[in-house]
Amino acid sequence: MKKQFIDIFNKLISPINDKQASSPSAREIPIEKQLQLATCALLLEISKADHSVSEEETATILAALTEAYQIDSGDLQMLKSAAEQQVDNSTSLRDFTSLINQHYSSQQKEEIIKLLWKVAHADGVIDKHESHLVRIIADLLYIPREHAMSLR
Repeated sequence: MKKQFIDIFNKLISPINDKQASSPSAREIPIEKQLQLATCALLLEISKADHSVSEEETATILAALTEAYQIDSGDLQMLKSAAEQQVDNSTSLRDFTSLINQHYSSQQKEEIIKLLWKVAHADGVIDKHESHLVRIIADLLYIPREHAMSLR
């Protein structure tokens, strides 16, 4: 299982361009792992929104992913590392939200919004930049802003 996850990790951190997206290796990555990566990336983005990532935010991200996806701690660290690399290489939140929109129900997307609010509030203060980013992500996930704010 660890070797399989390491192989997936290596595939996830290598950038996928249009040619690679149709290659067999890109299709080998299970959709569940891709969705976990996308969710983790969004959580990392929200933790960076106020220009400082606190230990509480990092711990909340790890706890949220463990609870949402039942990932063990070793796999969780690899997922987080892969997501950090994807965030650094990404040019848009759409890279992550489009995959979520294709595969998640409205209820599952609302759960992601709840996780975003948890991370934003982890340090005890919801910064205006964090709040703004949650609204942007909600828009990209086709969740009405008012509803996203009520999930706070």
